[in-house]
Amino acid sequence: MIESDTEKCSDKGAAGTMDRNKNISVRENFIRTIENKILSGELEIGQQLPTARELCRQMGVSLTIVNAGISELAAKGFVEVKPRHGMYVADYKLHGTTETLVAIMRYNGGKLSDHDIRSYCESRCAIDPFVVKLVIERASREQLRELGLRLDKLLKAQDMEECCDSITDFFNLMYFLSDNTFFSLIYNSTIKPQKEMYAMFIRKNGAGPIKENAQKIYDCICRGDAEAAVKESVHAMELATSGSTSII
Repeated sequence: MIESDTEKCSDKGAAGTMDRNKNISVRENFIRTIENKILSGELEIGQQLPTARELCRQMGVSLTIVNAGISELAAKGFVEVKPRHGMYVADYKLHGTTETLVAIMRYNGGKLSDHDIRSYCESRCAIDPFVVKLVIERASREQLRELGLRLDKLLKAQDMEECCDSITDFFNLMYFLSDNTFFSLIYNSTIKPQKEMYAMFIRKNGAGPIKENAQKIYDCICRGDAEAAVKESVHAMELATSGSTSII
């Protein structure tokens, strides 16, 4: 791996100054600087990065910061560390995680691209039908009542932030009630980009379609009508990607 020296290197090089944001830690500043260089194309996929000590000198941070930052960048799929060979820019689309998507959103000013929205909705169209079927099969009446309370909170939501929080809470519990750990973890790990997508939709179309669709899905689940529940769950995603309500 990289050297674990804690020495502070203050000799900055001209090749790589670090963005400074006083609201976040030095480590996070280092990580975001490298992320931004990769996302902008300044650092190309496959390009070898400077050594840890050289990054330390260029950016004016300690080797401890560089080590921790590179480890996190590797976990996000931005960097690949090859023992005895060096560090390279990885193909983050191939190796990334949901944290990679959050980094891309941050680079784009908190926005999702049209491609990301379409990709996300296609994923939900594939997973949601299975989830609603499992909820109908496995959820108890008490659990469905809890889901109904979350629906009530959504229906009463007044502002956009409250609505975004409530709709993600509703689907978060629905995924949990599928009693499929993998599905539940997938949903939990994508809540931040989901909220941004809902906010984009509400800004264009208002919250009415979201509330109406959630109500229909819940009613279908309570009736045990799997076919109708599947249809409504897919329709929810289609609203965001087609017709007059599309946000792409």
